[in-house]
Amino acid sequence: MIYKGQQIKNVTLNMLYDLFRKLGNDSLIIKTTTIGDIFEVDLVETTYPLLHITTSTANYTPNVLTYNFQFIVMDLVSKDESNEEDVLSDMLQVIGDVISNLKNSDFDTDFEDFRHSIRIQDNIACEPFTERFDNEVTGWTATISISVDFNSSACSGDVAY
Repeated sequence: MIYKGQQIKNVTLNMLYDLFRKLGNDSLIIKTTTIGDIFEVDLVETTYPLLHITTSTANYTPNVLTYNFQFIVMDLVSKDESNEEDVLSDMLQVIGDVISNLKNSDFDTDFEDFRHSIRIQDNIACEPFTERFDNEVTGWTATISISVDFNSSACSGDVAY
């Protein structure tokens, strides 16, 4: 597999994090992209809409590594909640755009063959939330599995990590 012009042994978690940051940064709607524990993000000082990615698990099977992530998109709601339905609708569109870019686009030119290097599950369930965090935010959470080929060879050779 070729990544940034170099032969690599496996797609790493850091490579996926870079991909997610690029996805958020390239969005015309998302203003902030964060990765890690959601409770370590200052949701009061954040510029919204926010895309946050949390790593859930990683599973090794023969020749495949599957990463599981929670993608959370959220935006502020008025104190009187008069725009809650609009925000919920808008954030569903945003999470749909994120999923579409991951599934159907070759937006990340760092990977020589993006669509075959990184495989996104076909069916993705999204769950809405309102007033979930300390701030007046509404949005959606999607659990997304990403599978990559896993070279379990003990020889690393001259490949980048």
